[in-house]
Amino acid sequence: MKASNVFVLSTLLGLVACGGGGGGGGGGSGANIQDPVVITQEMAEATPGTYYTVLRPVNFHSNGFIPYGAATFALKGDQLQVDISMDDDQRVPHRQTLHMGTRCPTLADDSNGDGLIDYNEAMTVVGSALMPLDGDLNSQVAGAEIYPKGPAMTYSKMASLSKINADLWKADEDPSDNVIKLNQGISIGFEGRVILAHGTSPDSSFPTSLASFRGDPAHLSLPVVCGILKKID
Repeated sequence: MKASNVFVLSTLLGLVACGGGGGGGGGGSGANIQDPVVITQEMAEATPGTYYTVLRPVNFHSNGFIPYGAATFALKGDQLQVDISMDDDQRVPHRQTLHMGTRCPTLADDSNGDGLIDYNEAMTVVGSALMPLDGDLNSQVAGAEIYPKGPAMTYSKMASLSKINADLWKADEDPSDNVIKLNQGISIGFEGRVILAHGTSPDSSFPTSLASFRGDPAHLSLPVVCGILKKID
């Protein structure tokens, strides 16, 4: 029986101060939350079928190579299969996450005018993360920081939808990490959700205004591709 569950979620997102850092590959500082912005979004519970998106570039000229990719979420009963690929020539890990937002960042979201969309600017658009696409999809904690690497990045993981939801209903052990939990009984949805992947060449030269995730090197936090999942069958 198909179930539909729609809810309104308000998330507080921080507009983040850009920190200092060295040029020529250096990055900004980690996030410091200030001036919260409330974003209201709707999410429908995932139903069996296939959700797909093309992953298009966010920062087109960050390293001279323009990456593209694709992501597929196939749900059959309780079984979720996630497949992601990206045409990428950089041998770096690509942190990738499913977000609550409904659109991808563009240069119009470059609030500090440095010509790049950094981690913090992207987060104000894509919103809080529901699901790290890492080493273990069943848990936000297990498999953390185990991400695929380029070149020619491929990612394929299977998970249980019921386990994903059960994990999302647990208490949030780290409210500062931008990964959120859901209210008890509210199930995850994929339609209209955003996938964002990060990571580019360490040889790139970045402005000191470029903010990064928790003080990571700027090249690892830089958003590179983004897409919005749509149900295709």
